[in-house]
Amino acid sequence: MTSTLKNHPIWHNLAQTLKQLAPDQIAIQHLQACNAQINGYWDEEEFYEVISFTQMPNPELISSSLGISPVGTENAHWLQLKFALTINPSNGLDSPKHESKTTLGELILILDENLEVVDENWLIDVNSPYILTTR
Repeated sequence: MTSTLKNHPIWHNLAQTLKQLAPDQIAIQHLQACNAQINGYWDEEEFYEVISFTQMPNPELISSSLGISPVGTENAHWLQLKFALTINPSNGLDSPKHESKTTLGELILILDENLEVVDENWLIDVNSPYILTTR
């Protein structure tokens, strides 16, 4: 009898664990801790001293992954959370029933075994009217 990873209980356990962790809250806390700005950002062509948002973006989890990296004689475990950063351009003004969201970019957070952020990666639309840049 062969076993497949697709049917392994780890996936159910991971889904349950992610619900308990509230990944969107982790991202919100990270955005608040950095005052919703990025210091030192390279896009494909240019360096920006500071990138800031005209309003606090809403992080929406779009993917997650687990990893194990060998460190010495033990393994280090990490969790990667990838978020779309969106805003509602109407900013609460009389908006239609179906509010449209604008995506400003993505944020990837890498968490260690203690759920501490050990790395972050940003992909920002620097041409968005909701982004302020300082070169």
